[in-house]
Amino acid sequence: MIQKLPKDLSSFYIQLYQIVDDSSTDPIISWSKSSNDNSFVVWDLKKLQRDILTKSSGLGRSLKEFLAELRNHGFKAVVKGPGELEFVHEDFARGLMTKKMMAKALSERIERVDAQIKAMKCRVKSRKANLRVENLFQKLRI
Repeated sequence: MIQKLPKDLSSFYIQLYQIVDDSSTDPIISWSKSSNDNSFVVWDLKKLQRDILTKSSGLGRSLKEFLAELRNHGFKAVVKGPGELEFVHEDFARGLMTKKMMAKALSERIERVDAQIKAMKCRVKSRKANLRVENLFQKLRI
C-alpha cells in the first residue's frame, strides 16, 4: 500500500504524527491497536489537554480547538463506545514511507526558508548601500 500525506504538508500533520508515533505518549494518544494503520486513538482526554495540547503550538490549545483542527485537516471520528475517541484519515498512516515523506517535506521547507533568508540578506545589503549613498550626499551638502 502506498502511503502519502497531503502535498501541502502542514505542521499540524507533522506534529500530530510525531505525537501519535511517540511511544512515550501511548497511554494518552497512540496508533489504533486494530489492523487499521491510518487511525489513532485518544485514550486520556485530560492528559491530552494537560500534557500535550498546552505544550504544542499547532495542534490547538484546547480539546475543542484540537477537534476542530482534526476536522479541518480531513480527519473523521470513528464511532466507538462511550469515552473512546478514534480518528481516521486515509493519508495519515504509520510506517517508514510516511516518515520519508515527512523528511522530504521538512527538507523542502528548509530550502524555502533558506531562499527567504538569502532574499532578506540581499535586501539588507541593498538598504546598507542606499544608506551609504545617502550619507555621502548629506556630507556633500554641508
